[in-house]
Amino acid sequence: MVKVKNKTTEVVYWILIILAVLLGILFYGVLEADFSLSFLILFSGLPFLLFVVGAFGLLWPRIKPTGDSTYIIHAIVMGVLFFILFLIHTWVILPLICPDFGRNLGM
Repeated sequence: MVKVKNKTTEVVYWILIILAVLLGILFYGVLEADFSLSFLILFSGLPFLLFVVGAFGLLWPRIKPTGDSTYIIHAIVMGVLFFILFLIHTWVILPLICPDFGRNLGM
């Protein structure tokens, strides 16, 4: 593998995380009353995606696999990290946006 040590990519990942936070504050704090609940719930995936991409990009150099035998460990670590972030999004962030989240989805 070719080693890439570029500060530009790290800056891009930080920008993605900051953009995710700003979108969250803007849409779910300032402009929340201007949008329907269905839109807010569906749109919440975009800040989540930006945050996850930024977090994975920043963590990649620290947990990058070094050999073929460690790729499975890397995949498990990344899967667990994504699962934790998804649970936080689903069980913490979405209920803050919509207290009756399950009922509004038709459940």
